[in-house]
Amino acid sequence: KMQQQASDAMNSASTLPLSYVSTEQIQKHLDENKNLILAILESQKMGKVAECAHYQAILQKNLMYLAAIADAQPQ
Repeated sequence: KMQQQASDAMNSASTLPLSYVSTEQIQKHLDENKNLILAILESQKMGKVAECAHYQAILQKNLMYLAAIADAQPQ
């Protein structure tokens, strides 16, 4: 299940301008990141290094996206 949720996260990149991202979309990314972290932990426990690296790459992409949203907000 975690693997499916983590795979779903890979398809979540938004094409909206960063200033138009809704709170719900941000929460969706945060929830996906939680699932990715759980999938990473599970992969580590099972010794699946390639799978772990794959999920880490998706997590990094999501974190960079969320950081860009934060940077685009008015101060």
